[in-house]
Amino acid sequence: MQGVYVHIPFCHRKCGYCDFNSYAGLDALVEPFLSALIAEIEQSPYAGERFETIFFGGGTPTYLPGDALAQILERLARRFVIASDAEITCEANPGSVSLAQLQTMRRAGFNRLSFGVQSFDADELQRMDRMHTPDDVAQGVEWARAAGFDNLNLDLIFALPRQTLERWETNLQRAIALQPEHLSLYALMLEPNTRFYHLYQKGKLRLPDDETQVAMYRLAQQLTAQAGYQQYEISNYARAGYQCRHNLIYWRNEPYLGFGPGAVSYMGGKRWTNIKHPREYIRRALAGEPLELEWEQLTGWDAVAETLMLGLRLREGVDLTALENRYGMPVRERYASTMTQLARRGWLERTGETIRLTQEGLLWHSEVALAFFEK
Repeated sequence: MQGVYVHIPFCHRKCGYCDFNSYAGLDALVEPFLSALIAEIEQSPYAGERFETIFFGGGTPTYLPGDALAQILERLARRFVIASDAEITCEANPGSVSLAQLQTMRRAGFNRLSFGVQSFDADELQRMDRMHTPDDVAQGVEWARAAGFDNLNLDLIFALPRQTLERWETNLQRAIALQPEHLSLYALMLEPNTRFYHLYQKGKLRLPDDETQVAMYRLAQQLTAQAGYQQYEISNYARAGYQCRHNLIYWRNEPYLGFGPGAVSYMGGKRWTNIKHPREYIRRALAGEPLELEWEQLTGWDAVAETLMLGLRLREGVDLTALENRYGMPVRERYASTMTQLARRGWLERTGETIRLTQEGLLWHSEVALAFFEK
């Protein structure tokens, strides 16, 4: 499969934990940004390529009006071949949508929404600098259903400042009660250049200890399973038939094409990133200048190790025979001792030609991935 990613960099407010390429207070750039984005799409050398998924992320894509999002989608459909059953996702913040906007998007072809809920606790939302309220989430879901969306994801974050296991359980129960088809449940990551990171460095951010964080993760696994969700990736849970096809492209290290400031593309083994700041992106795109900020060509064992790293996030694991056939490299021979050591630690298991993380290994994915890169 191949996917398209569209990055919308605008936000109403920059959240304290967020290190995505997003900006608040740039309303004056919205119109020129739309022109620049369409110019980038129309200048793409990949015209005519077929794509099975499209994902609008941010930032906050629903910062834009529904007709603007529809226009972008229409330009993509003109330039590329979009599968008739393509999964077309748009991220949305519960406090920045309306029924009319969602109806416009649904008519345009969007068929999946991903709501950035993060928490159902008003205090936690305030500490994260979120603009929506818990009631906004229920309203957003109601509007989405009324607009015809039958594939909804809710994003939640755990291990938040001052969060207890009991508060996290309440968040999970409220999310499940809304009956989304998909749940993304992530542990808080303290990224450099975020407000949360600097507060933590100064000792002003009290986070749950490691034991509590593990308990929160296990609780998420338990409650989602009881509610009929299957954990198919470290942080993602879906009802049958509702796995996120776009994210599966990333985890299986398949090709994707990115548009917008800071968007990443991976085509033909080459990965590149667009210039990040909206102003410079707009200038270059409208002038027809190259947008690449940096690029790399993934070959040999680097490509194999990355495919292993990404694929082991999936509960289905990695088929070693398929991996060897894909790259023409003796994967089993090279990593035999590494896989044995990881299995002895209880982090990796093997069934036939498939390796996957154990329940314990899910907690140590980064260390497992590093072991393959260090070989």
